[in-house]
Amino acid sequence: MANLQLNYLYRDGANYKQFYFVIFTNSNGLALQDATTLMRSKLISKEYFVPQDWNLPRLHFHPYNPEIDHEWHEFESFEETSTAPTDNRDISEFLKKIEKGYEI
Repeated sequence: MANLQLNYLYRDGANYKQFYFVIFTNSNGLALQDATTLMRSKLISKEYFVPQDWNLPRLHFHPYNPEIDHEWHEFESFEETSTAPTDNRDISEFLKKIEKGYEI
């Protein structure tokens, strides 16, 4: 059974982007579309999240400057992969435990 890779990015105030991914096991065989639907229901405006709220790495190019930087990261997609997990949680466990952030 394929693992699921969560792709996300950070876009700073100058529109510089930093990309990252986390790979989860998928022991229940959760389909990509189902994972995406569950994820989008937990996102701020169906697109954003604060990674430290979900125990995911923050992405910033430079030291954090609260005057120009922000905490919101963007969900890109899920994809199937045979690469070993980089996170010890199963995707179903991860999606069940995360909570939606505040809306704007």
